[in-house]
Amino acid sequence: MEKTEIESLLKEIKAGSLEQYEIIIDHYQQPIFTYCYHMLGHRQDAEDAVQEVLFRAYEHLEQYTYSLSFAAWLYRIAYNHCANVLKRRKLSRLLPFLYSRDQDGRNYVEDQIDRDYFGEPLEHIWRRLSAEERTLMILRVLEEKEYEEIAILLDKKPAALRKQFERLLKKCQRYFPTAKGVADNGQKSF
Repeated sequence: MEKTEIESLLKEIKAGSLEQYEIIIDHYQQPIFTYCYHMLGHRQDAEDAVQEVLFRAYEHLEQYTYSLSFAAWLYRIAYNHCANVLKRRKLSRLLPFLYSRDQDGRNYVEDQIDRDYFGEPLEHIWRRLSAEERTLMILRVLEEKEYEEIAILLDKKPAALRKQFERLLKKCQRYFPTAKGVADNGQKSF
């Protein structure tokens, strides 16, 4: 969908045409879900996040300015929401008595889903990344966004993001098991 089409729909929505927001939802639901899924690592959390992001976007549509692309604005809302979810998860690990856990304080269902989705080496790396680093990795690698577009979302300069991404790749390489065929834990690496 072209920028002019989106802007036209947004003007109609702001004028009271709620039906037009369904078109926006249909267009952005899958990309926002993919982003949230990669950020959060859980399908249900991602589905909940998409609903929350699209609801917040509608609720705060009057705050949207056309100087920023609508997609970047949505991704910024998604980033903030996912960062908050990740903070709550971290808090839940620090305060296990507030959340339902097994005897040793671990949630084995979430751990199994993480292992199945990310694989043990990637899970190890992914957990060491901050929300901003995950966002940069997802948007640059999985969604193949340009640094200029990511810069709008993260409110940084494209050159700074390029450097940050280079450092992030080196960081991931340090955490990744050796490529000589066997990882430190004796398992074959890929």
